[in-house]
Amino acid sequence: MAAGRKSSSGGGSLDEKIRGAAAAAKILVVEDDPELGEVLCEILTLYGYRASHAVDGVAALEMLNNGNLPDLILLDLMMPRMDGWGFRAAQLAQKRLKDIPVVVLSAVGEIVKPIEADYLLRKPVSPDKLLDVIERFRRRESS
Repeated sequence: MAAGRKSSSGGGSLDEKIRGAAAAAKILVVEDDPELGEVLCEILTLYGYRASHAVDGVAALEMLNNGNLPDLILLDLMMPRMDGWGFRAAQLAQKRLKDIPVVVLSAVGEIVKPIEADYLLRKPVSPDKLLDVIERFRRRESS
């Protein structure tokens, strides 16, 4: 029997609950490090999320304006062409995009000015912490 992450509320492992809740959830990972972006997408896919990757803010805005909207955005701050602050300003300026929750995923030294975000995760982040934060947003949306 494979051991899953146990939920403190009982009724099955957290793995099972996340996989059930994630069935239709779409997450956009905005990360300029191709290896980290790929790993994040692989982790999310493993847990049932539909993940896509954009290498910077410009690519993310193009994806958002050309396709289905995600349920959540994981956003790096320090990126070429358009950084996380520029992306977030552009996102908030568009009525169609402004309500998509954003979790900033950034290294300790990168946050040099405030950013309006729904949550902040520091790199490196464990898969457990990442999934817990995403699940918190999924529960909030479904209630």
